[in-house]
Amino acid sequence: MKITVIHGQSHKGVTYTMTKNVLDFLVGKEDEVYEFFLPKDGPEFCIGCNMCFLKGEEFCPGAEKVQPIIKSVEESDIIILDSPNYVMEMSGNLKNLMDHFAYRWITHRPYGKMFTKVGLTISSSAGAPANNTVKSMAKQLKWMGIPKVYKFPFISNALNISTISSKKEAELKQKSEKIALKVKKRANKPKASLKGKIMFYIFRKMQASPSASWNPKDRDWWIEQGWIKNVRPWK
Repeated sequence: MKITVIHGQSHKGVTYTMTKNVLDFLVGKEDEVYEFFLPKDGPEFCIGCNMCFLKGEEFCPGAEKVQPIIKSVEESDIIILDSPNYVMEMSGNLKNLMDHFAYRWITHRPYGKMFTKVGLTISSSAGAPANNTVKSMAKQLKWMGIPKVYKFPFISNALNISTISSKKEAELKQKSEKIALKVKKRANKPKASLKGKIMFYIFRKMQASPSASWNPKDRDWWIEQGWIKNVRPWK
């Protein structure tokens, strides 16, 4: 099993510790883990040039940094996104990377195997709930076609990992184990979701219509995959 982890921050604080705990319970001897730390491993800010949509992802000014990460995501069985809760959202660094992934949304050129992968989003907060942050990250993965995304928010009541209480640390480990078991169970029996299939058919109809000619790059991708005919990405 292959796992890709994208850290929305470079410091190794509470959120990083949450992810590390999940991996401790999730990863077996034969599993491979690929980690990327933002902003170090990520691209410069997306400038909205539309090259990824109209000409191809290789024409993105940030392709040198974007493509190794997206390829790792596409080759993995489990994708984990983590970010501390910054003003009730994911970090700007992670959001920027998601902007660069937009061409892989179901609306454009989704990667077929994404429809049977598993996602997990992780976020910590000192006090305010991190629910919105994990939901926001999960939305990004779902629009890339991932059928099931688990969410792991956590209120640490601490400014950093060195000040977290022993009680909260025990709670963190307990919740990490619980979510890791859920992710592993789903990864062992991958399947597409009904919602994912419905979204696929909606955009299949859109790409098959004459109006799709506005963007031949996207339309040709759907044709090349055989999705306009009888091929389905989850089979």
